[in-house]
Amino acid sequence: MSNPFNRESSIQSRSGAIAPLVIALVLFSVPASAQVYPVNGVFSAIDARYPLDRAEACMALKTFGVDAVTQEAVAELIIFMKDKRYDVKGDVQIEERLRSIKKTDGGFRITELPAKSGRLPGFRRKTSYFLRVVDPFTIEIWDGTSLTQYAKCGPQKAPV
Repeated sequence: MSNPFNRESSIQSRSGAIAPLVIALVLFSVPASAQVYPVNGVFSAIDARYPLDRAEACMALKTFGVDAVTQEAVAELIIFMKDKRYDVKGDVQIEERLRSIKKTDGGFRITELPAKSGRLPGFRRKTSYFLRVVDPFTIEIWDGTSLTQYAKCGPQKAPV
C-alpha cells in the first residue's frame, strides 16, 4: 500500500525542480533587444584643415565614395550601422562592434570592441568615447584627448 503523503511530497519536489527550468526557458527564449548606436548613417569629420563645407564634403563622398578620404577630399569618415561603427581615416579602415551604451548627461558613453580580433577574449582592446548629438545633422565625439565634430551626409533627416 502506498502512502499518499509520500506521493504529494514527490510531486512537490518535482514541480519545485521544474519551476526554475521553466523560468530559465522563458527568459532565454525571449529575444534580447540588441543595442544600437544612438545615431546611424554616414558622418564626415568637420576639420579646419579641410576647407570644404558640409555640402561639399558630402558631395565629394557621393562622387568618390570611401576614396574621398584617401584622396584627402574628406578628413575622416564614420559610418554607424546597427551595432557596428566603421571608421575611415587616411588609408586605414577600422570596424568596431558596440559593446555598451550608457546614457549620460548630455550624451552617451560608448564602449566598443574590434569586430574581428585575433586576441584572446580577455585581452581585447576596448575603445571608449563620449558621443553627443549637437543637432539632427551634427555629432561630437570626445575620445579623451580630442573633440571632433561630424556632419551627417545623405538624406537630411534627423539621425535615428
